[in-house]
Formats: sequence, C-alpha cells, structure tokens
Amino acid sequence: PSSRLGIIDAIRGFAILGILFANIQSWSGYLFVPFTDLQTLSFAEFDSLFYSLHKTLVDGKFYSIFSMLFGVGFALQYNKKQHNQAEFIPVYRRRLSFLLLFGLCHTLIWSGDILTLYALLAFLMVSLRNISPRHILWISISLFLVYVLTNAFAAYFEWFDGDAQAIARKVYPDQHPSEVVQAYGSGNLLAVFQQNLHNIYWRWVDMIPNGRISRVLALFLLGFYMGRTGYFSSRIYQWNYLIIFAIAGIGMQWLAMSLNANMYHWAQNSEQIVAKVAAVSAQVFLALMYMSILAQIYRSRYGEKALFPLTQIGRMAFTNYFLHTVVGISLFYGIGFGLFGQLALMPLWVLAAVIFGLQVLLSNIWLSHYKQGPLEWLWGCLTKGKFTGNKR
Repeated sequence: PSSRLGIIDAIRGFAILGILFANIQSWSGYLFVPFTDLQTLSFAEFDSLFYSLHKTLVDGKFYSIFSMLFGVGFALQYNKKQHNQAEFIPVYRRRLSFLLLFGLCHTLIWSGDILTLYALLAFLMVSLRNISPRHILWISISLFLVYVLTNAFAAYFEWFDGDAQAIARKVYPDQHPSEVVQAYGSGNLLAVFQQNLHNIYWRWVDMIPNGRISRVLALFLLGFYMGRTGYFSSRIYQWNYLIIFAIAGIGMQWLAMSLNANMYHWAQNSEQIVAKVAAVSAQVFLALMYMSILAQIYRSRYGEKALFPLTQIGRMAFTNYFLHTVVGISLFYGIGFGLFGQLALMPLWVLAAVIFGLQVLLSNIWLSHYKQGPLEWLWGCLTKGKFTGNKR
C-alpha cells in the first residue's frame, strides 16, 4: 500500500462514480420503460436534458477509464517483477482465474457484469506483456480500428440489424420492453433469473456490432503502455496533454452527436462509419481528459485532500463495484423494494449521488480499520491460497 500512486486510486474512484451513473439506468429499469409510460413519470420532462448529459459526459467514458486502469495495474506489477516472471505470471494468471469466477457469479445476478470479459481479455494482455511499449501502443491502435473495419464490412454487405430504439431506450429483438419491466418488477425470483439469462445472451450478442471486445482489449493495452512508460508519474500532470485531449475529445464528441452516432447497430453507410469512429475517439480522448483534470486537481495545494473521498472509493473499487449491484437489485427489483421502472432519469441521478456518498462514508470507515476492502482481501487470499490478516 505504501507504494500506491494516489492519483490512480482517485481516478479509479472517479470511474466507479461514472459507472454507477451509467449502470443505474439498467438496474432501475429506466432503459426498458416504454416511452409512452416514461412520459408519465415524475420529472420526465427533464429526461431529454439529462439523457443528453449522459450521452455527452458519461456514456462510454468511465468504462474506458476503468479499462485503462486495469492495464495500468498490470503494468505497475510487471515493472517490478518483469525479471522474475517465472514466479509472477503464474500467480497473476491464478488471480485472473478467480476474477473470472467472481465475474461469472456476478453475471448470474446481473447481466451487465464486465468482470467476466475483463478476465478473459486480461489473459490475452498477459500473453503480450514482453512486447516493447512502442509496439504495444500500435497494437492498441490497431484493435480500435477493428471496430471500423467490421462496420465497413457491415455497410458493404448490408448487415443492418434494424432500429430497435423506437419503443424504449433499450429493446431486445425478441421481447417487448414491457415484458422486461414486468419480469424484474415481479417478486418472482425465478422470473428474475430467467430474464437475466435472456439479457446475458443479448449482451454478448450486442458486443459484436458495438466492438466492445476489441475495444476493451485496446484500452487494456493502452493502459499497459501508459503504465510501462511512466505516464502517471509525470506526463499526466502536464497541461499540454490536457489541452490536446480536451480539444480532440470535445471535437470528436461534437462530430459524433452531429452525425447521430449509434454504437449498438451495424453501420449502413460511410457517414455512420465516420460517426462511430468519432464516438469511439471521443470516449477515449474524454476519458484521458478526465484523468488529466483530476491530476491537475490532485497536485494542487489542497487537491489530495479534496480527492480523498475518491481515493477511498478507488482503494475498494472491487468491493464498491459489487456493492452497486447489491444496492441496485435491493432498491429496484420486485424481490426488493420494487422501484423497477418507477423513476425518471433526474431522480436516478440524485439517487446515484446519494448512494455514492454513502459508499464514501462506508469505505472510509472500513479502511480506518482494515488494509483492504473485503472482496479485495478475499481475492488476494484466494490467489495466495491462504487467508492472511486484514486488520490494521
């Protein structure tokens, strides 16, 4: 713990905040409420504003940060142990195996799990560890381009999969959104589980047109490159990087929104391909911009104290990520308090802020008594094959 970079913990905590704002739309059922019903909810008149803010400020940016930090975390360990890989790599692969187990368990509870994909792709990242940083960067860029090529083929061969966004924010091809609301809103545990299995299938199918698999691996490798080259020790604090990321990110975001970019369907023409390229570029550059802004705050006179709540969340990111799902299911599903499909986007943002504030409080209390969060500690024990003390 004494060798941790505080700025990385702060950025990771910030990523957890953004992921909460993104995922609460799914847990709450907001995405699946038919537009006709959505208009009847309290504060629904602000939905257009808040959804635009979500698309501009949140969508794709925070999972990009989280993915890059995953690669950074591996790089920091690799930098220390690259001369002792015979011992380090088997342990790290065992760590990934348990991450995969955690992810599969989490997926059975909530279809939006990202840990399963992370664990599978991390095995590929580990296999590329000994390639020079310069070549890692080019591989990362090439993986981003895979998304462009697949959509170019889709446009050429007319793989259009239809517009499923006319009824609700999220629509499955084989199910009306009201059926999703009914299943999760019921108090029937079996109905919830069956609906979740259905959603798992479509989540993985959706990863093909939106290029999630290749893009996440690209972000892993970009983070690995940044960690290997000491980006978080010096360059992240330089203003010129912040300015470049801001100009590129804001410009790409404006272009993507002007062209009405849609990440979830195959491109039909060259304009839509350009829109997708702009959207992906905006996500990456704005994620880097967010990290640079936090770095400028962190190095200011009172910045470390100001970002301390985010740092505490970041030190327990694994636990807090799981806690989001537990709280979400408890509040919204019919097997809990039954608020599924009952809240518009503005109240959901307020609720997300409250949840995050409570997590800051709980994380601070926990870390005042223990070295690691409970799931971080359990993950470490499983990796080592023995239980060790966690109390301070």
